[in-house]
Amino acid sequence: MSPELDAKLRADYPLIFTVDPVGDPYDLDMPPVPSAFATWGFECGDGWYDLLNALCLNLQHATKRGASQVVAIQVKEKFGGLCFYANGPDADQAGMIELAETMSKQLCEVCGNRGKTIRNGGIKTRCLEHEND
Repeated sequence: MSPELDAKLRADYPLIFTVDPVGDPYDLDMPPVPSAFATWGFECGDGWYDLLNALCLNLQHATKRGASQVVAIQVKEKFGGLCFYANGPDADQAGMIELAETMSKQLCEVCGNRGKTIRNGGIKTRCLEHEND
């Protein structure tokens, strides 16, 4: 994702995209370590910006209604779809994440237009215009 869009998502949703070290809730003796998100940021194209923005808006709205705070651990493209790994989602928030991941397989990762999953040196979701990108 472009540095500008990366910075906008981080600024708009600082509680989701924190860079604070993450501890292991099952092993309290392990010291917190930087998350993959803190290290790598958004590992996907600009075309999914609107999808991520809508997802985060809904996640934060759920938090304001009493749901737990979702914290992104990793946000990336894998096998042509969005993977949004996070700590803390309740069942409704997990459903929001699953919906966004499913929708990503219909949106070009480059531009956000309607796309399809193709095999082109890997598995990607692209529109006709960006099929060879």
